[in-house]
Amino acid sequence: MPRRQRVRTLKRLCLSNVAVNMKDVWAKDYVDNYLTEYDFLYIMGPFNDLASVLVEELLQLLGETRRLSRAFLHLLLVPHLVELNLRSCSGLASNAIGQIIHARCRGLTALNLHACSRIQSSVLVDLVECLPRLRKLTLSSTQCDSQVLSAIGSSCRELRELDVSRCKKVTSAGLLHLVYDQTRAAFNSLQLRNLLAEGLELPLDTDTQHVAVMAFLLLALPRLEHVTHTFLVEALTLIHGRLFGKGQHFLESRGFPSLEEVAGFGPTAGVGASQPQGLGLRRLDIVLGQDLSIVTSICREIAEVTVSLDHELRDLRHLHSWKQLTHLTVECSEFHKRSLSDMIPVLSCLGPHLQLLSLQNFHFHQETSLNHILPSCPNLRVFQSQLHLPPQSSNSSPATEDSDDDDNGHQRDTNPLFRTNWRFPQLKDFSLRILDSSPLPRSFQLSIRVALTSALHGSPQLSKLSLINIPVCLDKVFQNVLEQPGSLAQLSELCLAHSRVSNAAVHLLMAADNQLVSLDLRHCRDVHRRHYDQFVEDAKRSKFDLEISWE
Repeated sequence: MPRRQRVRTLKRLCLSNVAVNMKDVWAKDYVDNYLTEYDFLYIMGPFNDLASVLVEELLQLLGETRRLSRAFLHLLLVPHLVELNLRSCSGLASNAIGQIIHARCRGLTALNLHACSRIQSSVLVDLVECLPRLRKLTLSSTQCDSQVLSAIGSSCRELRELDVSRCKKVTSAGLLHLVYDQTRAAFNSLQLRNLLAEGLELPLDTDTQHVAVMAFLLLALPRLEHVTHTFLVEALTLIHGRLFGKGQHFLESRGFPSLEEVAGFGPTAGVGASQPQGLGLRRLDIVLGQDLSIVTSICREIAEVTVSLDHELRDLRHLHSWKQLTHLTVECSEFHKRSLSDMIPVLSCLGPHLQLLSLQNFHFHQETSLNHILPSCPNLRVFQSQLHLPPQSSNSSPATEDSDDDDNGHQRDTNPLFRTNWRFPQLKDFSLRILDSSPLPRSFQLSIRVALTSALHGSPQLSKLSLINIPVCLDKVFQNVLEQPGSLAQLSELCLAHSRVSNAAVHLLMAADNQLVSLDLRHCRDVHRRHYDQFVEDAKRSKFDLEISWE
């Protein structure tokens, strides 16, 4: 049955008590007497003796409950903080807060200033220059500019992750200051692994210049594993073909070395000289209709990839060369939807290695597609798919509302798809969404039910299940699955929005042995208000820690 309400830990109770009494007890004296004073390098108080991890949890709790104030921030910015996340209170983060962090919190290894747009770039420069231990820095949607990037490159030598997405003062060319110090005429010794630079201003004149900037970054950051940039694939193509003359005038006119120098072929050897023909990228977010043969030949260590398809599918055969590939997302464009069955031969080879598979915007033309694809990926931890239904043909009539029942069990006994023994020992997250609302032919209904029943039967670790807008009655699926002892025992989140499920099936799930804490029944046409009220009453009476959504 769903998870019962837990007794909160002593630590959580204590932190909650502190949060509730911050204004009247812990911060009262400071608010009354010292809040307008900004010359305190340190404030001696009770939070100086609180462990860093507890201060971080208290900050998070105050932020989540919208209790955090400027005074509380002043008191909680203690010298021994290791990680600081101001994302939940970005409106409170001012220049004064930035200066307090600069004065007190010099041991930070992680700092998140997402959307803290009131902190000026000059303050950000001073701040990052005093944080040499930083390993993770988030400056997305801030006033970060080229000077800040230059300060990061010269001061934060241990930085592994940097996010400057949607910074209006950062241009594509401005990223060059991160890796090259013009005052020293030398490259910065960065160990950066992840660089997020989406949504930047692009005032450069030509695409060639953008490509040159991206190629410069790739060559100057040899340990880079993940980067987001509009012209990433084009830059990979340039490096693969060693077309280093492109953009040379642009780079040199702005005081940066040429691509030849960065790659190690020019007068001075750049940081990428050791292996200019191969890059260490492990994740590519988007590959837009490009020749994958080039990408696979220069990026041999890819483990996670998102491929956007247009009218071509043949390039996917090159994915086989990525032996480390564990996360695969394939998206069809809005105007070139492919049949799900096209992925069967691709996954027959890649499937056993995959831990995450996401198939988006495909057409469900062949009813057995899911039944072939799923068992070819036995080591999945996450499966996600959004599918379009097949168009209605003249010789296939849609099934009636109650046609989900097997006629005297004949189809169950004769259809080989029912005699399956799928095993997904690591699967924790399964999501299937149908994007259309038209009725399904009987054969498709049967196939979906078989696929869902088999997948749920064989997934003992499943904790999150989303079946959205499924045009098949799911009652028999859950009945068949729950007949097996231990099935869905780890299930904690269940979303059945817009799907066909009855109140009887919901009662069955609430009575089963599971860990449910979230149940989404929004727009389930067979679940009415009286049913929802009964579910809530049953959960309350049984003291379940279960949140039920319905409308």
